[in-house]
Amino acid sequence: MGYQLDFTFRFLHHGRMKKPRDSLFGLRPGYISLPALYALAMAGVLTLFFELWRFILMVRLWDRASELPGWVLFKSFLVGARFDLVIACYLTVFLYVLSIIPGLEITRRKWTLSFHTGLLSVVAAVIFLMHMVDLEFYSFFNSRLNGVALTWRETPGMALSMIWDMFPVVWYLLMTAVILIGFILIMGRIRRWLFDGRAGSSIRVNLIYLPVVTAILFVGARGRLADKSPIRSGVAYFSEYDLANQMALNPAFTFWRDAIYDARDKEQLAKMMATVQSTGGEPLVRRLLGMPDSLINRTDQKICRPVRFEKQNEDPPNVMIVMMESFGSTKLGALDNRFPWDLSPCFDSLVEEGILFTNFYSAGMHTYSGVFSTLTGSPHQFTELVMKQVPGQTHFRSLAAVLKDYGYNTWFFTTHDPHFDNMQGFAMSNGINRVVSSLDFDPDEWIGTWGVPDHVLFDRVVEVLGNENHDRWFAMLLSTSNHGPWKVPDVPFARIADTADKADELNAFKYSDWSLGRLVRRMQNDPAFSNTLIFITADNGTPYGQTLDLDLTYFQIPLLILDTDNRIPAGLRVDRLGGQLDILATVMGQVRLDYDNYSFGHDLLDSSLEITDYAQFSEWYRVGYIEGDYYAIYRLRGQQGSCYRLDDLTDDLVVSNPAVATPLIDKAAAIFRTGWENMRRPVPDHSLVDGHTVNVLSGP
Repeated sequence: MGYQLDFTFRFLHHGRMKKPRDSLFGLRPGYISLPALYALAMAGVLTLFFELWRFILMVRLWDRASELPGWVLFKSFLVGARFDLVIACYLTVFLYVLSIIPGLEITRRKWTLSFHTGLLSVVAAVIFLMHMVDLEFYSFFNSRLNGVALTWRETPGMALSMIWDMFPVVWYLLMTAVILIGFILIMGRIRRWLFDGRAGSSIRVNLIYLPVVTAILFVGARGRLADKSPIRSGVAYFSEYDLANQMALNPAFTFWRDAIYDARDKEQLAKMMATVQSTGGEPLVRRLLGMPDSLINRTDQKICRPVRFEKQNEDPPNVMIVMMESFGSTKLGALDNRFPWDLSPCFDSLVEEGILFTNFYSAGMHTYSGVFSTLTGSPHQFTELVMKQVPGQTHFRSLAAVLKDYGYNTWFFTTHDPHFDNMQGFAMSNGINRVVSSLDFDPDEWIGTWGVPDHVLFDRVVEVLGNENHDRWFAMLLSTSNHGPWKVPDVPFARIADTADKADELNAFKYSDWSLGRLVRRMQNDPAFSNTLIFITADNGTPYGQTLDLDLTYFQIPLLILDTDNRIPAGLRVDRLGGQLDILATVMGQVRLDYDNYSFGHDLLDSSLEITDYAQFSEWYRVGYIEGDYYAIYRLRGQQGSCYRLDDLTDDLVVSNPAVATPLIDKAAAIFRTGWENMRRPVPDHSLVDGHTVNVLSGP
């Protein structure tokens, strides 16, 4: 009677009796490998969840994505599914092989099922966290997650503190946790549907299915059937809209390519550079710069013969370079302010007192690239963070080193940890005598990740350099307050209302501008700073309305020259094209001392040089080159280059006018290759003998 009641209850509760669970899809148990079916389901579900993350990215960037045609967005998801499937299959094939190993076979014991479930959960958590990071990474860098994310791995505390303060980390983690739980629940439902009530698959059946399922996953992981190569990032470039193209990529794919697979890139890059050399290379660069005996002609000679400039100056000035954080042209009223507020009143007033270069570019889109190229006049090498590596510790013929040989005391001032990006190691290996950083301040003066605020650092600069008595000095100042998390001290500058869009970011810019003006005015009113040249620039630009994968707004920056003794023309605007590679030569042109120009730049105030003006910059396998009215992009890794007129960034001349485009793309490639090659050759050691520079190669 009890059995009948129990049977009746279960019948009423379920509505009908469940069928036996031995068969599946009409196949007898002996013909089915349950781990194989589970693996294929896993790959499919992972792909769908990656598509969900793509949708979240589209929502995050909706202010830009909404401007794209609907069919383009739809195709971005279709193309993106190929890249999603690649990552899903790579992950699945590992878990699948593990699930059929005798003793670990997923359907045999409860603990093996729990083990595989836990492992899948960990793998999914890691890959979903990468997608979460990519949401803000792309928004900031205009590129999917890549090896740049590892540049701060040596200072994780500072990087994590900055991220915590800049972004809604808690909300992002909660969102990721919800998505992860949803994935785990769906996979749990699939496991119950497949495994509950069924006997585990035999070893023989699993082995029969192994080559078939592995082949399917291999094809999915390869991403294409063409026999020459697996799927490349270039497959994602299906339209004229860069946002749609990049949305089609998978951040795990781009990160893996850069940070893991491309760890072999030194050998691959050497082959690429050899190809570049065959299309022009070093001779082309020498003709381009008009400096046939410069360092870019460095070979295995016993003596390097750079271009020498003979000038005499009995009273050379002090030199200060103020590198403002993210002080891009798109926020400067004197250049190209694109915001409805007056963000740079102090800088704009200083423009009336000096020489402003209005067509000037950074060498990269990071602080370390700005510091490196400004001091050395050499192209930023994105494949090797030179400041952190052995080549960065060798003695470039840097601006600081040149002036140090003339008896200058050389200083480097920064608001934050001096070991961040190895700045102290690089600076002191390349002519800097003393570094002043956050470690030289009371911790009570720090206001966050980036140490002390700009005006506190600048006050210390005035104090330190004002006590140099009659000694000449060179100083490089690195501001940081105009960087997320945009913490601004309580000081008297005209703030933008908190209700404004991005008020914190804009107020950080205004505060930075106020600090700069305050520094310069104090120096102008202090006799200790007479006979001082001040060069004001930025480490990189401020992105705005990006349209290209190497967008110009990331690199458009100012260069303003001031003289505390008012000996230079006031209010002069110079439209001559230049960049950070030219700062060393331009400084030395104003200092008027003998020097050997080992840099890739030239004096932008010397009109007698018959040299082609250009600007060169790079970022992660993309090299930009500007000459005249044209902007060329050279892309490594086999992707097609581009070339545009500066007044029309929609018409790619590679298609419409290759005769113009090809030589410019070749120049971009040649300059990068030459800079890369110089990192691998012996570097001259320098000493002054009777007032002249003697160059002797160091190294083997």
